[in-house]
Amino acid sequence: MTSADLAAKPSKSRPRLGRKFHLLWSASAISSVGDGMRDSALPLLAVAVSDSPGAVSVVSVAASLPFLLMSLYGGVLADRADRRRLMWTIDAGRAAVVLGFACWVFVADPPLVAVAALAFLLGCGETVFSNAATSAVPEVVRPDQLDAANGRMQANMLVGGNLVGPLLGSVLFAAAAAAPFTVDGVSFALAAVLVAATGRSTAPRTRAERRPVLTEIREGVDWLLHHRDVRMLAVLSTLGALACFMGTTMMVLMVTRVIHAPAASYGIVLAAGAIGGTAASTLAGRLSRLLGRGTRIALAFLVMGVALILMGLSTSVAEVAALYGVVGFGIVTWNIQAISLRQQAVPKDLLGRVNSCYMLLSRIGIMTGAALSGWIASVAGIRTPLLLGGGLLLVLLVAVLLLLPRMTALEAPAAAATPAEAAPAAAAPDAE
Repeated sequence: MTSADLAAKPSKSRPRLGRKFHLLWSASAISSVGDGMRDSALPLLAVAVSDSPGAVSVVSVAASLPFLLMSLYGGVLADRADRRRLMWTIDAGRAAVVLGFACWVFVADPPLVAVAALAFLLGCGETVFSNAATSAVPEVVRPDQLDAANGRMQANMLVGGNLVGPLLGSVLFAAAAAAPFTVDGVSFALAAVLVAATGRSTAPRTRAERRPVLTEIREGVDWLLHHRDVRMLAVLSTLGALACFMGTTMMVLMVTRVIHAPAASYGIVLAAGAIGGTAASTLAGRLSRLLGRGTRIALAFLVMGVALILMGLSTSVAEVAALYGVVGFGIVTWNIQAISLRQQAVPKDLLGRVNSCYMLLSRIGIMTGAALSGWIASVAGIRTPLLLGGGLLLVLLVAVLLLLPRMTALEAPAAAATPAEAAPAAAAPDAE
């Protein structure tokens, strides 16, 4: 792999995203805000209805279980159904459930088991919705527009799910316990209307074409196992997630126990990470025009690894915050590349199921990294997981550089089918 290959630059023309994508993006943004409101309001409600310190843990576990239990089945649903119809149906269902729950909270305090059940149901909806949304993006944009489109979708999760949603949910809960759930329900209803306005997606399979769920799941797993390049992409993402969470899980202790900063400083660090990720998502389209795919992938692993190591050596909150912003930039940049490559390489009728396998593996990497972080910190000190996580990312960078030709080749078939650069905007798949 020569430096010229690594830095090969695509067209600098700005891809124009069309009406259907903007409707889809708007719906995803609103749903992400709703998810963020739920993430902040449910723990607050759990504390309000129960004196047990374990109440928050019960709700947190209930909200996390769907990612492990529903990912593979969600992939089957995304491949069986009209994906956009599936999205608006899920949001309509979430609207009904949350608005009903808001009425309950308005008249009485629900028991903790009801709060946990709501967290589980909404988590199931989020798991399936996210897979369907990722699988639906290639249906409304051209292959050369995927980086810009995926960047905007990633921004939804960061800004809506991590910043606006949690803040809005907390403020509304302080005003009235039912308020965040009422607004959440309305937001899901609005998102459902927006997705429905995009029209039909691919024709859903008939009942005669469907096979047993386990058979369809196995088809997705088998495709991933036998497609060497996409399998390699999944392994890199899983190990990358493990390395990142090995380091970042210790940030709260790094700030409060090693640097001895006030607990409120941790919020500043988290905000910096969200800002860095948002910057990456906003610049995704521009970066795709300025830098080749290989350069973007290598850059992501390089900045993540170096920033985590420097965080492990930091002595001030300002340094940790700035470096976590760089980590956030790297994480989102890599996510966008991996998603775009996957969307181009995987057959359309298998995309949901392969996405679900990929998401499940990444979740396992996250959980493993977090668990290892605690064990390593207890044995070798709080700075050590940060240093090891950064070191592992730099080792993965070497693997990335060796495997770049194979990764960048994943988009070659799709690129060959892309309309000419000079083609008018009306050539976009969602031109009306």
